[in-house]
Amino acid sequence: MVTTEQSFRWEHDAFGNDYMSMGTTGYTGLDPHTITHNTILPARRAQIGPRGMYKAGLAVLPDGRLLASPVNILAEKIPSPFPTGCVDVTWPVQLYESVDGGLSWQRYEHSPLAGKEGSLHSLPSGVLLFSSESLDGICISEDEGRNWRPVQLETEPRHPYELTSATRSPIIHADGTISILRCTGTAEHDLEHATRNCRAWLFTSTDGGRTWNDRTEVQMDWEDPFPLFAECDFECLPDGRILACSRFEWNAALKDQPLPYAPGAMPNDHAAGHMVLIESHDRGRTWSAPRDFLGYSKVQGQLTLLRDGRLLCTYTNYHLPFGVAAVVSRDGGKTWDHSHPFQLAMSNGGSTGWATTRQLPDETLVTIHALEPYHIEPAETGKTVCHSVKWQMPED
Repeated sequence: MVTTEQSFRWEHDAFGNDYMSMGTTGYTGLDPHTITHNTILPARRAQIGPRGMYKAGLAVLPDGRLLASPVNILAEKIPSPFPTGCVDVTWPVQLYESVDGGLSWQRYEHSPLAGKEGSLHSLPSGVLLFSSESLDGICISEDEGRNWRPVQLETEPRHPYELTSATRSPIIHADGTISILRCTGTAEHDLEHATRNCRAWLFTSTDGGRTWNDRTEVQMDWEDPFPLFAECDFECLPDGRILACSRFEWNAALKDQPLPYAPGAMPNDHAAGHMVLIESHDRGRTWSAPRDFLGYSKVQGQLTLLRDGRLLCTYTNYHLPFGVAAVVSRDGGKTWDHSHPFQLAMSNGGSTGWATTRQLPDETLVTIHALEPYHIEPAETGKTVCHSVKWQMPED
């Protein structure tokens, strides 16, 4: 008898026919022995700025207004004031404001910000924080995003080939203390040059995010040069745990799931990317070993604790359909409903993702994301856009 596994395999060449030299043929990470039963839900979609806008952060201001921070990839690149060793010459950021809950967006004038893979967060104090993959520190605004001052977070000198990985959110403790976790390590394509294991530090603010004076090195159940906290998002849960969602690559394969191709075969290895979950029970001072979460080609996970207690993870699909999706946990991230994902947006190509979801006071959700709406389009005309989608989580 022929087994199911022997009866079908995707026919593709990951080395000669992929998107953007990332190995993402469109099939990696998909289970061919499944179908999808869709439920159509209402939503409101809007474009943020002109074509050429790309990945963005999203913040909800105390008065309910929204700020989005797409990067402008048609603009001339500029150097970062505090380079991370990842992407140090990068594009400028343009803020946009919505006064109607994400139904429309208007340009918002501000002092310079820069960096792709950006994160924007509004603290309870009213202070706004911005970070990106290019900024080894944070930018702080105390006037609702009009003026920004960059602050370097002093870790320690990086060794050659090391970088400081991007962080997607601060950790907001119940007592009002704010922490930012920064991690240095060696990227997957440079691991042969690694000289030590990754390290991480907590930087703490006790004045609502205005100053960051305290630095504590954290302890991790992870002895590896690759950063344990990479493009990492954090959520403080009601039971006192901090849950972190971090991105791994081919160097840390999923258990019982072989890599889609030989380790390190792709010059920009996105298809083997996947998300793991890490926990802390002591305010971020020590962290558990990572556990598998999302499959291959599902990356850039971002956590949102909803007011009804459910936990949402919004993420990027680097397989068909390209775009952004989300899954829900009903037990604080211990288990997830992978059988009923939400497909929030679809893209014509791999230039997509970096989704962030915020819940508004009326319980609706706004998810901001980038996508590539055009199949064939010259890059100079702006083949990417930044969109928002406003939607409602169905009741259980």
